Amino acid sequence: MRYISASAVLTALVSVMMILTSCTQDGDTIYIPDPADQPGRVPLVAVVYAPGGLGDRGYNDLICCGVERAARKMGLRTMQMSPKTVDEGLEYLQLLFQTMTDAEDTIRRLVIVASTSYDDYLRKNCSLLEANPHADLLYLETKTPLPGKGSTFYMPYYGAMFEAGAIAPVEDADVLLVGANPKAPAIASAVEGFVDGYRHSPVKVDGATEKKLVTVWLSDDASGGFAVADTTVLRLLKVVEWSEYNRHLIVPVCGGSSAVFHRFSEMLDIYNFVGVDITETSSHCNFSVVKHVDRAIEQCIGQWLSHDGMPKHQTFGLADGYTDVVIHPYTDDSKTRFDGVLSDELRQRIHQEAVRKEADYEK
Repeated sequence: MRYISASAVLTALVSVMMILTSCTQDGDTIYIPDPADQPGRVPLVAVVYAPGGLGDRGYNDLICCGVERAARKMGLRTMQMSPKTVDEGLEYLQLLFQTMTDAEDTIRRLVIVASTSYDDYLRKNCSLLEANPHADLLYLETKTPLPGKGSTFYMPYYGAMFEAGAIAPVEDADVLLVGANPKAPAIASAVEGFVDGYRHSPVKVDGATEKKLVTVWLSDDASGGFAVADTTVLRLLKVVEWSEYNRHLIVPVCGGSSAVFHRFSEMLDIYNFVGVDITETSSHCNFSVVKHVDRAIEQCIGQWLSHDGMPKHQTFGLADGYTDVVIHPYTDDSKTRFDGVLSDELRQRIHQEAVRKEADYEK
C-alpha cells in the first residue's frame, strides 16, 4: 500500500476507481490497494462527505460505519472520500460521475453523497448516470427527490429533538443550544424541535427555579459552523447572557463542532452536555439524541443490491425508530439522573407526543 496526494488520486480515480481514504478529517490522506488485488465483479460503494466530515465522532462517522458494516455483510468494495473543501468534493464527484458514465463493464457502482453542499451539482448532473444501467446514486438528507437518476432519503430530526427538549428540564440547568447555522434545513428544524419541546415540557422538578434557554448560531453561512476552533467555543462560553447563570447544559447541534463542546465540558467540569447524533459515554452526558443513519445506510445498500432496487425517496424518522433519545445510566446499578422525576409513563407520553409533533411538522 502506498500513499499519494489528493491531486494524484483524482487522476488515478478516472482509470481505476478503487481509491480509499482513511476515516479522518485529512482529505489528502489517501491510499490505493495493491495492484495484485483483483476486484473482479465485486460491487463498489463510494461515499463523498462534507468537507472534513469524517472524524466528527457523530453523523459522518456513523455513515462510514454503516457502509463498512454493509460491505462486510454483503461482500462489497468501498471508497470513503472526505475532502478538505467543497471544491475538492466537487472534483471527486465530477470524476466519479465521469468514470461511471464512461464505464463499459457491468460492475455495479453506487455513489453516496452525504452533504447538501453538493446539491446544485447533483440536481444538474444526476441524469448523466442514465447512460450506465449499472451505476446508481444515493443522496442523503433532502426532502426533494432528484429530477433524474438516483435515490434520496431524509431523516427528520424535529421529533427526536422535541423529545429531548421536553425531558431536558430534568437536568435543572440553564440551557445553551448551539446550532451550526440557520440555513441548513436539518439543523434549523432540529433546533426548532428542541426549543418547542423545552417550552412545552410536562416535566416538573421539585424545588427547581425557572431556567433560561439561550440559542446561538456558530455561522451564518449555509455550510458553516460544522468545524470551529477551540478559541471560538471558549469565547462563546464566556458570553454575558450565558455565564451569569450557575448551572449549564450544552446542546450542540453542529456536527463535528460538537466534539469541541464535549471536550470543554470534560475539562472545565462545570457543564453537562447532550450527545447529538450518536450515543455518548461520559459522566457529563446524561442523555443523547441519536440519529441511526448507519442503519438507514445499511437498509438502502441492501435495497440497492435487491431485485427491486432503492425507492426513489424514503423517510426515516422517530416513528420508525431511526431517531430516538437514549438516557444513560450513571451508576453500576443502572440508575439514571432521571429516576424519580421521569416515570416510564411520562416518558412514553412525551415520546408519543413527539411522534405526533414530527408528523404535523413534516406536513
